[in-house]
Formats: sequence, C-alpha cells, structure tokens
Amino acid sequence: MLWVVNILLDLIIGGQILKWIENLKSIIDKNTPGNCPVCNSINTDYSMHIIDNKTNMGYGVIWCNNCKNAFHISRINVSPNMKNTLVPEGLKY
Repeated sequence: MLWVVNILLDLIIGGQILKWIENLKSIIDKNTPGNCPVCNSINTDYSMHIIDNKTNMGYGVIWCNNCKNAFHISRINVSPNMKNTLVPEGLKY
C-alpha cells in the first residue's frame, strides 16, 4: 500500500494534478492504460521496469502514441503481468 502513496505523491508533486491516475488504475486493474487524459485517444501504452528484484520496485511510463504526452512514475511495485516494452523517444512529460 505504501507504493500507492508514493505514486499519488509523485502525481501531485509532478504538477500533473492526478491527470494520469485513471490510467494507472486501469493498468493495475486491467493491464491496459485506457484513453489518453490529454487528447482522449485510445492509442496509449505503458511500460514498467523493475529496478530491485527482491522487492519488485521499479518505475514506469504511461504515454499516448498520438499526442506524445507521457507520465513518468518514479516508484511502483511492478507486478509480473505488467508490460516491459521499449519506451518511444520524443515523449512530452
């Protein structure tokens, strides 16, 4: 549960005003990021990367392939079903 608090703090402190919170919930619940909170496109994706194999803690990125807006999650408990894919270049954080 601590990782949820860390994520919420990152979202608030990052100035995103919780814009990407629904996408994060969708990834956790359904393994899909849902619509872009900026342009409403369904062409979104995400990638989670484990840094500490003992705790499965890592970081993630959620992005829109259309408008290129993205959000970086600096601390998250990465579950085995989450994707680890190449993050495209040129994203706007």
